[in-house]
Amino acid sequence: MDERYIITSIGHVHRQANKFIESELRKNEIGGIAPSHGDILFQLYKNESLTMQQLAKLIDRDKSTVTVLVNKLVDLGYISKTLDVHDARVSNLSVTQKGKELRPLFEEISNRLLAKVYSEFTHEEKTILLQLLQKIKL
Repeated sequence: MDERYIITSIGHVHRQANKFIESELRKNEIGGIAPSHGDILFQLYKNESLTMQQLAKLIDRDKSTVTVLVNKLVDLGYISKTLDVHDARVSNLSVTQKGKELRPLFEEISNRLLAKVYSEFTHEEKTILLQLLQKIKL
């Protein structure tokens, strides 16, 4: 095996997962959302409210990238952005009712993706794979 292909393989898996998510969103007539928006929605479903800075740290993206992604979700009506009452430089983010209505679909798509990815893996193999991937440092 040529270990130079490990990163290529990881990239391939990432692209295929994104294609799957995009296809599922289209099937469900959800427009304007990209797989990268899923990270934001997932964190807001989990945390209810976050600042832009907290969100950027949680999804490991720079603040300018997060701002663009968040603004798109605000424009689509899936999240709201309000200024902090104590510090007008801070924006607080939360999921709107429209965004909450997406949650079951997002969870279903996520579960189908995981089932597809891991269909031929044992529990032990999944554990080992995760441990090995966590060792990669860039």
